[in-house]
Amino acid sequence: MALFTNILSPAKIGITWTVFWYIAAAGIVYYLWFKNLIFQRVMYYSKELGLTQTDLAKMLPNLKQSQVVPDPTKRAIIAPILNFPLQGLDILNSKLTPMAKEKGIKPFR
Repeated sequence: MALFTNILSPAKIGITWTVFWYIAAAGIVYYLWFKNLIFQRVMYYSKELGLTQTDLAKMLPNLKQSQVVPDPTKRAIIAPILNFPLQGLDILNSKLTPMAKEKGIKPFR
């Protein structure tokens, strides 16, 4: 959208700010893509291992009241952006991947 509306045109805001905003936008898109990939992997292994939302919550140390653990039984197209951090997904991923390997579950993708 910024390309078509010339909001980030170097003539308007300067080349330095234009480069900054394009790099910032690329970083945000990469973070969201990576978080979604880890989320899909965690949900895949959780379903294959027959784990519930409660089982996943038990695997997470220091879970805050505001954090809602994803439910493997519900279909989710994208990762929860605000109420579940990437760190929690990373912890679950590091615990579920070896469990899935032991059970002979096909690797994700």
